[in-house]
Amino acid sequence: MKYFTRDLYRRCQSRDEAVLDAACTDWERANEGYEQHMQALEAQFPSHLREFTALLLHDARVLSIGREKNRLHMVLHKDIPPRDLVLLDYELEVEPMVEPFTDAPGDWSEPTDFQFDEVDFVIEGGRALYCQSIVFGNGWLMRLRFWDVRVTLAHPVFPAQAGMGSAFEVLQAS
Repeated sequence: MKYFTRDLYRRCQSRDEAVLDAACTDWERANEGYEQHMQALEAQFPSHLREFTALLLHDARVLSIGREKNRLHMVLHKDIPPRDLVLLDYELEVEPMVEPFTDAPGDWSEPTDFQFDEVDFVIEGGRALYCQSIVFGNGWLMRLRFWDVRVTLAHPVFPAQAGMGSAFEVLQAS
């Protein structure tokens, strides 16, 4: 991670008010730097990659991560309206790397969420190769190098969201 480093993250967890205040200021600076970085890159991205990088995934619940040959599938449930399910289908260039981001990362058997990420890209063999580093709420970092990603947004049907009626009623209305 170039902008949201382990050290910065640790300082943001501090119980010392002075350290925490300085870290929050540094986090805002890092966020501004990353936003400028993304604005410069997005002009070079195809439209579906611009849509991918615009997704607001912070605090989305991670429902599943799976592999199929050179594909990684990630299913998230967004925490913010419209609370869509987000299905990410990555065409991987190499195996994903998973490493601790915090001093004491949690167990993957427990539910976790998508905390924050950084996206970048390089040109290799005349093709754009994208890199994404994702920090999960359980303290783990996943690094992905991929040729492409497909995003599908879906409205949850089951379990039904509050005010939607039963799953059967939702299906009948479709």
